[in-house]
Amino acid sequence: MSALIRSPFPTRLKSGNQSSAAVSSSQPTGGVTVQIHPVDSYWEPVSFLEENPELPSQLHAKIIINGCPMHLEAYLVGVDGEVCDRKQNSAINCMKVALRDDQQWQTIDYEGHPYVVVAIPYGRVI
Repeated sequence: MSALIRSPFPTRLKSGNQSSAAVSSSQPTGGVTVQIHPVDSYWEPVSFLEENPELPSQLHAKIIINGCPMHLEAYLVGVDGEVCDRKQNSAINCMKVALRDDQQWQTIDYEGHPYVVVAIPYGRVI
């Protein structure tokens, strides 16, 4: 199994070059998990907390997996696991209903803060 994983846009910490990496496994394709370890520079802060304008409450990134563009959104969460920015509550609440919210969501770390990530396929397959 192999996947081309690419960040198709520059972010605040990158020059304008695209980054790509091939991830492959010699194991059968069924049930194989591919680990992706994006660095902080892949994320673009797009919204900030009103009470702390230096702290991003929402991040965006784009990756391409096997030709399928994926839009990633990451939302800052507190120690209680809830979204910190009330502007994001309605979007997250809709996802919780759709996903039946039966388990605590896992987080990634961005600049020392926990974020929940949502991946949305979009656009045409490349």
